[in-house]
Amino acid sequence: MIKRLIFTVLINAAALWIVQYFLGIDRFEITPNWGFLAVGFVMGFLNFLIKPLLSLLSLPLVIITFGLFLSVINIFLLYLNVYLFSEIFTIGVVFTISGGVTIYAMASFLLSVINSILHFFIRIK
Repeated sequence: MIKRLIFTVLINAAALWIVQYFLGIDRFEITPNWGFLAVGFVMGFLNFLIKPLLSLLSLPLVIITFGLFLSVINIFLLYLNVYLFSEIFTIGVVFTISGGVTIYAMASFLLSVINSILHFFIRIK
């Protein structure tokens, strides 16, 4: 169980680093290098607790839009992660996304694709 949690945090941190590389540091920024691990941990926590609840509550919208509403949930969770690190957690990690909804959508899409690819190729038993 703990091994899987550590694995998920590391995969999230790697995905965040790759997204920062693709989008550029002027639009997607996590400043200290250990900040990727902190943001990855919180992202894994949000995906574990809040995403299933939001998916269940919005199930009619997910069905009507053939699953496209799940991207809105992913964008919201990414926004919530940025909000938590900018307003609540004051541990020295700067996590900002500038550029509006378009950048959030691109970052959310890239995170989903990269996480899927990394989880497919790197499996833990």
